[in-house]
Amino acid sequence: MRVLLVFVDGIGLGRPGAHNPFDGAPVSILSPLAGGPGDPRVALGAIDATLGHPGLPQSATGQGVLFTGQDAIAVAGGHREGTPTRPVAELIARASLLSHVRASGRTAALVNAFDPAHAARIARVASGHEKAVRHRRPSASTLAQLAGGGTLRTLADAHEGRAVTFDYTGEVCRAFGLDAPVRTLGQAARALAAAASELDLALFETFLTDKAGHAQDTTWARHEIVRLERFLAELLDAVDPTEQLVVITSDHGNLEDLSTRSHTRALVPLLAYGGGPDGARGVVEGARTLLDVAPRLRAALGA
Repeated sequence: MRVLLVFVDGIGLGRPGAHNPFDGAPVSILSPLAGGPGDPRVALGAIDATLGHPGLPQSATGQGVLFTGQDAIAVAGGHREGTPTRPVAELIARASLLSHVRASGRTAALVNAFDPAHAARIARVASGHEKAVRHRRPSASTLAQLAGGGTLRTLADAHEGRAVTFDYTGEVCRAFGLDAPVRTLGQAARALAAAASELDLALFETFLTDKAGHAQDTTWARHEIVRLERFLAELLDAVDPTEQLVVITSDHGNLEDLSTRSHTRALVPLLAYGGGPDGARGVVEGARTLLDVAPRLRAALGA
């Protein structure tokens, strides 16, 4: 079995209403985020991002939990926003899901494509050869990939079909002058499915959803929701459900409630598709918190 984890930053299971841009959007896979029935092919779970800690869940610690299966919030002494602080970074270095899968003899990688110069800087910071500037510390996903000697894929890998940009089509990257391949949403989804099919565990991250939520911009939010829905629909059509398991989840709520600029304490979706007769259902049934995701992925891999 091959597993693809699609991490979508900042989406929670919300209530219908004008505050929720998922409500009324042309979605099926994502309709549960506004209380809808969802796609019948996709198993749905709802998991807690707070782990019982007070305060609003945040990205650094939530992602630290997802990518290790350990309580990064307790390690950090509370929810921590943005990119991992030293205690969380050290936890990821020790307990990265990607690194542990590789150590078991399997293949695992983050399949996001990075600008080569940026990838090199991240690697220097993660290895301690360059001091991290606070607002430019490596993300949890990059630290999870670099743990144990992993390397980041670049835009060259994207051109070769081995990686996908965070914005799917490369349009945002190209707007910043980067040499990202020009892709439709369907082409990006098929490229991701193909890259993931060559790995036992693949991780892909997208985060414009969280940025649109913080902006409280309904037009931008709907734009990102429609693009994400189309991308996921194309992705599910592109994978072989008998051989690949696709798991989609998040680190905290945000986009489902534009009445606030902050994150929310909403449960986050745990969506699963494929994995043979019982793979998807086995991932979501009984899952209660972010802590449950990594162990279930390891179990699906038999690792």
